[in-house]
Amino acid sequence: MKRSLICLSLALLWLVACQKPDSEEIRQILQQREVALQKRDLSLYLSCISKSYQDKNENYDQLQNRIQGYFKSFDRIDYSAWDRSVEVDGERATVIQQFRLEVEKEGKRQMYTGRERLFLEKEGRDWRIKQGL
Repeated sequence: MKRSLICLSLALLWLVACQKPDSEEIRQILQQREVALQKRDLSLYLSCISKSYQDKNENYDQLQNRIQGYFKSFDRIDYSAWDRSVEVDGERATVIQQFRLEVEKEGKRQMYTGRERLFLEKEGRDWRIKQGL
């Protein structure tokens, strides 16, 4: 009995140690979004977004159409984010980060820089962007 309890305790400790903290999972989904933008990979991009996305007057389908249009329009998209703060409150999180977006079409480049605030929610085991794009 004592040995079983020790084994169970060790197994639980191992499981807890192997789980990634929410802030790390959020950073990974944001990195995935960054890669999706660089590659202009719509399905990878949308895997970062909640199906219940809503921001201003834009829902998930409208966001999908907008991003798909960007991916078709631009020959190159270069996006990077830094100086990121992640604040987790249960099943919700807020991310504030600096970003730089450079797009190129037919040899002409445009660059945008700024600060963005993204809102995420945990859906099952995964974090998804719910608002802010």
